[in-house]
Amino acid sequence: GEISVSNNFNEEEITIDLREIGAILKRNAANIARVTGVCIVAAGVYLAVATPVYESQALLRVKQPKGIGSSLLEAMPMGNAMANTQLMNTYAEILKSRSVIVPVIEKTEEPNDEGKFIDYEAYIKAKVTTAPFKDTEIMQLTVRSKTAEGAQKANNLIVEGFLNRLTELSRDQQKATRGFIEERAVAAKKELKDAEDKLTEYKKANDIIAPDDAVKLATEKMGMVDKLNAENRVALATANARLASTNAQLNGEAASIADNKSIQLYNQQLAQLEGERISYLDKYTAQHPKVQQVEQEIANLKQKINSEINKVASLQAPSDNPVHQQLLAAKFQSEAEASVAQSNLAKLAQIDSDNKTDLRNLSDKEQEFVNLMRDVTVANEIYVMLAKRVEEAKVAEASVATEVQVVDSGTLPEKPAKPKKALTLLLAALLGALASSGFVVVRELLNRTIKNSDDVASYLELPVLGSVPDMHELHKEMEKNDKGPGLLAKIWRKVWKA
Repeated sequence: GEISVSNNFNEEEITIDLREIGAILKRNAANIARVTGVCIVAAGVYLAVATPVYESQALLRVKQPKGIGSSLLEAMPMGNAMANTQLMNTYAEILKSRSVIVPVIEKTEEPNDEGKFIDYEAYIKAKVTTAPFKDTEIMQLTVRSKTAEGAQKANNLIVEGFLNRLTELSRDQQKATRGFIEERAVAAKKELKDAEDKLTEYKKANDIIAPDDAVKLATEKMGMVDKLNAENRVALATANARLASTNAQLNGEAASIADNKSIQLYNQQLAQLEGERISYLDKYTAQHPKVQQVEQEIANLKQKINSEINKVASLQAPSDNPVHQQLLAAKFQSEAEASVAQSNLAKLAQIDSDNKTDLRNLSDKEQEFVNLMRDVTVANEIYVMLAKRVEEAKVAEASVATEVQVVDSGTLPEKPAKPKKALTLLLAALLGALASSGFVVVRELLNRTIKNSDDVASYLELPVLGSVPDMHELHKEMEKNDKGPGLLAKIWRKVWKA
């Protein structure tokens, strides 16, 4: 076949004969083979000196949080997929953060002569890769190293550091609450000891062994009020501490429950029920039917408030950011608790004022005794309550769960992932063959010297009167004729003549 190429500049038509290209390749087959062999040898040398790279892989399940805003996400087309992708990207960035990777570098890499480790950015680029595993909520972590054991060790250390970092981030709010309660518990213990010492000294000074019934009743009523007062003061302080921590994480970018009428209405109802419970406790025991009924109504109303808070948080926060939704819910919850605690304290202040009026009917000596007993009771209730809260806060902090589960730990690779020997040798052979073939073909086509009688007629436009044959080719042809026809040719002739 022939290929015609038209030149628009000089209107010269160049014809490339494919048979001529084949002849060129045939004449230069030895050179092409040499170049290809050199490329293969060079690839072999590279494979012999190249440092092997082993890959260890781990699988992590990134669970989409359920609860807050889940129904809203499920109602949106591709809502859950978008949220899961966003969450997986967030976790991937945390996994590759400096706080996780730098300790791994120091434990697995060797420092240079100056005592410096590999740069963090270079390590991430060369050795750590994260990617979604197909269309699932599983993230694949790939870590590369010079040895199989080194790749597996680095992979496991990264996963361990990643999970620890997630736990630390989740515990920030619990830490703030626990720290505040622990400080108050230490102070409460000292206040209790001081109150007990004062009461003991007063009883000794006034020869008081056992108070009469009137004093006992007044002490019990005031003690009940003081206990509730202490509980609400601690609840208010705890809610404010948690609210400050949440606001700091939100950077002030959130509305308040004061802007939501439905939550406001629920809080007002809750404050009324809490007031009723306090007034009942001033008259009845905790086992009285009225007290139990109002406590059940309070529990039901708190569930409604929590449900409403979750709905509002899911609407105000971006649908693909569950962390933001949880922070908003925590903010609204803290504001609601603080509001109820303030209302309860106002109600308790009124009851305490009434109790103090009744206390004036006692003698000065009895009043002083009641006041000292009251201080001891209050201090004891506060200390016991705070000690309980401290333990609860410690349990809550220790039991923080993340949304990540390890499906498969880092694998121990059996063979290096790079370099790929068979593929490298094949590519070297293809590159050598193509490059050398292209070179000889282009060189021959660009050679404008006269090589045969057709070139004389084409380039010089002169008639050809005769030509001197190539002696080397002539001898080859003569030797071929002297040998005569081959065995197959002879058989064919006989069959054809028959």
